[in-house]
Amino acid sequence: MNIKKWGTIPALVLLFLCNVSAQEIITTTSILSSAVKEIVQDKYTAETLVPSGYCPGHFDIKGKHLAEIEKSGLLFAQGYEPYLEQVTGSIKNPDFSPLVIETEGTWFSFESQKKIYTQITKILSERLPQNRGFFESNLKNALIEIEKTDREVKELTQKHKISGISVICNTHIKDMLLYLGLNVTATYGRQEELTPSGIKNIIDTARRGKLFMVIDNLQAGPDTGKVIADELKIPHITVSNFPDAFPQTPTLRQTLYRNAELIIDTYEKYKDKVK
Repeated sequence: MNIKKWGTIPALVLLFLCNVSAQEIITTTSILSSAVKEIVQDKYTAETLVPSGYCPGHFDIKGKHLAEIEKSGLLFAQGYEPYLEQVTGSIKNPDFSPLVIETEGTWFSFESQKKIYTQITKILSERLPQNRGFFESNLKNALIEIEKTDREVKELTQKHKISGISVICNTHIKDMLLYLGLNVTATYGRQEELTPSGIKNIIDTARRGKLFMVIDNLQAGPDTGKVIADELKIPHITVSNFPDAFPQTPTLRQTLYRNAELIIDTYEKYKDKVK
């Protein structure tokens, strides 16, 4: 899988093109389950295959997961999961086929969150038309909260003047950090992808300017960039690319806010010490 595509690829929604009667909706990631939960509330339950702290691209699907998907009749996925072909081949229903939710850039942006929630609501309303009004009402409320939090995040970053500060980060979170206004001078992949020459190149690039911190992606490895931060003698922090990995972050918007807080707290603590 090309990791550079993580923030830009469309999300896929897999479902049976038949009447869905299951009370449980399966999703591959907490990005989708968090949206589903807000839309369905207590009408249905949403289960996530991949734990929020894990990399979904490296998750091994097991027979029990396939059985859950078969029983549910509805699976939301993001499209890059390496096991989707296995799922499609294992499900007995011949009408199992993908639907696409278009997203561009980081899924933390207001526009991306709006698209995710809107498309999920549309699909659920088509499959469960008896709850259409309920779903659409919940969508309206969710979009209000998404816009509110997005505005609060922007106000927070402006207040603490982090726009334009230079950082190095894991590839998967680059788009999110750009959305927060940071300047990403270099990126790196997972720990097993780092080489001595690659680390040296990143460090050489960093030394050409004033770098404030190295930011890791929890799901890709919380300590991968620490060797770079230690060499440069700058702060190292870890943020999450998925909801519900940190306490009190059940949604994308709350995760974005928490990530911004972590960055700001570190910047305020070390801004006068970084050379």
